[in-house]
Amino acid sequence: MRNASASDDRLTNALERTSLHIVAAYLLGTTLPLLFSTLIDASWTLRLSHAIALVAVVWLAERKRRPTPARAWTPLILIPALYIELRWIIAAVGRPHADRIIAAWDVDLFGSSPSHELAMRWQSQPLSELLHLCYLAYYAIVFLPPAVLWLQGRRREFALTVQALAIAYTICFVVFVVMPVDGPRFLSGPSIAPDGPIRTLVVRILSAGSSKGTAFPSAHVSASIVAGICALRYYRLLGIAIMVVTFGMMVGAVYGGYHYAIDVIAGLAAGLVAATIAKSVERIITARSTAPQ
Repeated sequence: MRNASASDDRLTNALERTSLHIVAAYLLGTTLPLLFSTLIDASWTLRLSHAIALVAVVWLAERKRRPTPARAWTPLILIPALYIELRWIIAAVGRPHADRIIAAWDVDLFGSSPSHELAMRWQSQPLSELLHLCYLAYYAIVFLPPAVLWLQGRRREFALTVQALAIAYTICFVVFVVMPVDGPRFLSGPSIAPDGPIRTLVVRILSAGSSKGTAFPSAHVSASIVAGICALRYYRLLGIAIMVVTFGMMVGAVYGGYHYAIDVIAGLAAGLVAATIAKSVERIITARSTAPQ
């Protein structure tokens, strides 16, 4: 039993280190444009916070101790901050925004612009509220499965879920920087979907916290797909529920005019790729961690 416990601790430790290394690599790669660009209005407080986060993540990754809550949760806790600072990183890198390309792909694929026409065709307040509720559920989808695993003491499964999410977000964030897309909401405003309290709340949250240039691929969809796949492994009913809500989120993202349909499809693809990569990394780490010492 001691050997099994020690092996499980080594595996959990290795998984957490991998997640932290992924976040550290991303932080390192975005440090230079954030610190040294003179083309953006970013305070030195932001730059210093980024540098501190990089040092802290590397320090946590290299600690030779048993897993701790700070070490385990850091990748997830940092995600909102890393998303917000993308508004400055995207501006610093200065890549041209590709909305014309993505909007043209939408028309080529669907024969029209779903982000403008879907709400016009489905003028129903109950439907609008339901789809916006699914979109809003993203925040619970990402954090609920890891929280349940943590509270039940399933540290290895928790670490596997966090690692998969770290990979998904990193893929999305890198694409945002290389090929920024603002999304239809920034160009023409939200769609003409019927108003209601839930839609109003979604619009306010996006207006306050969205980073311009982060529409393609949809990180909402990518992270939710990964969370659903992980949940299916450990809590089948929860995983099924997440997948159903994620489908509603995908439709709602386009219905509300927050994403092009291509953004949603790309988010689905990014989530599946991230889950596949995470599974491969898991097999490699498991083989190394369970090998005789």
